Amino acid sequence: MNLSVSGKRVLITASTEGIGLGIARTLSREGCKIVITSRNESKVKNAVNQLSRYNPEVYGLPSDLTNLDELDKLISFALDKLGGIDALIFNTGNPPNEPSTFEVTNMSDWDYSVKLYLLSAVKLTKLVLPEMIKNKWGRIIYLSSWTIKEPQSIFVLADVSRSSLVQLSKIISKDYARYNVTSNVILMGSFETEGAKKSLRKLAETKRIPFEELWYREVLQRSPLGRTGDIDKELGPLIVYLISEYSSYITGSVIQIDGGTTNAI
Repeated sequence: MNLSVSGKRVLITASTEGIGLGIARTLSREGCKIVITSRNESKVKNAVNQLSRYNPEVYGLPSDLTNLDELDKLISFALDKLGGIDALIFNTGNPPNEPSTFEVTNMSDWDYSVKLYLLSAVKLTKLVLPEMIKNKWGRIIYLSSWTIKEPQSIFVLADVSRSSLVQLSKIISKDYARYNVTSNVILMGSFETEGAKKSLRKLAETKRIPFEELWYREVLQRSPLGRTGDIDKELGPLIVYLISEYSSYITGSVIQIDGGTTNAI
């Protein structure tokens, strides 16, 4: 099956390392035209250089998702470089105070978290929809976590702040289907990234237990497969399918790729 996504114009947020970079790598190999972004300018430059080995049409712009005013500039940049936006893949990093339980959070943490996980997604969706409506084609994918269905106390900021993306995606799917615009949420399990390891190391220090023990208990042991996911072989190809023509009948869905981690039905 040839999914034929070459030439698709894709904006991927939080995409200079980890999951976002892995997805960008997969899509660039498939011939997509891509704009990547993160807050760190040097990381943006390094990621563009890395991805350009697969595809010369990769562009990057530093942008902070929690600064909503910067998102207008990001969309203008993407439209200028790509000539349009066919797909938005919304990914984020983590708030500074995460993992953390409710009792140790403050209102500044919540303000940051809501801007990062929810308000930036709302604004970016508003900004990309006019182009998709005009072209009568679009794909919106919100990356989230299995913990949306099975909330974890240590991820209270993320689980509460981004759970609303499921409702947002469902409404977008209903209201814009007539323009051939689909909207879906992906609930990810654990992938071995530096960001994931950093979060678990912080938690291990707090609990005063070895990192390896916590990684096994909280990551590997939770999945019936006993391993983490593979971005290049498993998550990336799923994204390729979802931005292809073959996924046109999938919208308003919540798709799990978690190695069976989630206990919720």
